[in-house]
Amino acid sequence: MSGQGISHQGITAPGLSEADQNINNTVEDISNQARGHKANLSNPNTSEESKKKSAEALEALGGEDAFYGKQGKGE
Repeated sequence: MSGQGISHQGITAPGLSEADQNINNTVEDISNQARGHKANLSNPNTSEESKKKSAEALEALGGEDAFYGKQGKGE
């Protein structure tokens, strides 16, 4: 089994509270994920397939609204 296309995001860990399972889903964490995908999109050394996956992931995170500073607070 190659493991290709397998995601661990849907897996829940027995004995952990919902808060513990979602510990990496803070606004800052989502913003950091979005930053990584946006950087990948502008990297000239990244394959088109990788850029496509990053574009899809960025959209799933909320597009431009996924970035922490773009919440309309303090701007």
